[in-house]
Amino acid sequence: MQELVNNLYICGVIKILDTMAKYSRELDENLEKKVKELASAAGLREQGITIEPICLHSKKSYGEVIKATEIVSLFTGDSDMVCVAINEELFQLLDDQSQTVLIESLLSQVWYDSEKEKVVINKPELHLGLGMYHKYKEVAPQKLELAYYALQQIEDKKKAEKEAKKAERAEKRKNREK
Repeated sequence: MQELVNNLYICGVIKILDTMAKYSRELDENLEKKVKELASAAGLREQGITIEPICLHSKKSYGEVIKATEIVSLFTGDSDMVCVAINEELFQLLDDQSQTVLIESLLSQVWYDSEKEKVVINKPELHLGLGMYHKYKEVAPQKLELAYYALQQIEDKKKAEKEAKKAERAEKRKNREK
């Protein structure tokens, strides 16, 4: 009986999803299969992450990665579900290699944080406009990558300083208590 209730709720959630203008469940079967195969090859299934390919109707993007809401997770029983929305109209125009690269770029945003025990979705670290790429060619992504690593170093330095201050305050409290 509980399974029937859950299925009805899932159907209701899918129906709501299908009525939304931006997304739908109707994705080309081959494209859906490709997304699932690439997700499996990326090791997401082994991490316990469920990838659900859906169709994106936006003309502004080739795809999006969306964490399933708590409501969807409640009804599906899968708290680690991630929807990968694909602009099917665009993908129909692309060759196989281009499709693979774009799908992998979406899947690379998903990972499982075992320390916090939850699925994390990161937006791409490097943003490069086509104008910048055409102007600077291969140099632009390299410079963006350098900037990204420099930002990581700054963040790590600030984190270390914060931890040092915290340890210093703890030491002062410990000395006062003596």
